Amino acid sequence: MSAMPEESLREIAATNEPHHTLASPEFFFLLQRIDKLDETLTKEIKDGDQKLESRIDKLENRIDKLESRIDKLDEKFSGKLTTLNYFAAGALFTLVTGFIGVIATLLSR
Repeated sequence: MSAMPEESLREIAATNEPHHTLASPEFFFLLQRIDKLDETLTKEIKDGDQKLESRIDKLENRIDKLESRIDKLDEKFSGKLTTLNYFAAGALFTLVTGFIGVIATLLSR
């Protein structure tokens, strides 16, 4: 694996002149290495994003299911609570009427 670009190597071979470049071969090697690391890191980031998106989608589906279950339970219990309210009001009315009757009886004696 050469540290210099192929075009530069071809020019040097064709002219038989020593190469005069502004950057050393080590610089080109490090530049290629950085480029490979950048590609690897970018790929890992994209893979992580895809995994997170799939997990988020799964969680959103679960939340939707839970919301529908909560709505169903709310509808189910709303009718029962209305019945319970009527029962409690009836029991309270009966107790109040009973106490009034007891008080009226005690006052009449």
